[in-house]
Amino acid sequence: MNMFGNLKLPIGIIGVVIAQAFGIIWYVAQLDSTVSNLDQSVNHMQNEATTVDVAVLQKDLENIKEKITMMDEMHSAKFDPTDLEEAIEELEDRIAKLETKDALIENEMRTIMSDHENIGKALEGLGAGSHSESRQYGNYGY
Repeated sequence: MNMFGNLKLPIGIIGVVIAQAFGIIWYVAQLDSTVSNLDQSVNHMQNEATTVDVAVLQKDLENIKEKITMMDEMHSAKFDPTDLEEAIEELEDRIAKLETKDALIENEMRTIMSDHENIGKALEGLGAGSHSESRQYGNYGY
């Protein structure tokens, strides 16, 4: 029972089948080459992305270290109230001088007002003044 004994195939069909077999082999070889190229490209891109990510992480780490160093320096520096105390003393001195000037000005003002009042009374006593003094002196907001 020979099945292929009576089988007669034309040479054209055999040629077409062989050509298709070579075409499939060629297509698979091209497909394998394309996949290999794409795999290399993906690996290259991943390596570049990893390199960039590592560089960014290193820069971030450097920034964090700088911030920690600055914070340590800020916390390690003790507050020195000397400048503040000196400024307060200077302001207190200036306030004392201003209060002294204010007292002198008030004293001078009272003296001047008293002199005006006395001059007004003297003019009234002489009869030279025909008008009466209507102003009130003293108690200037104190």
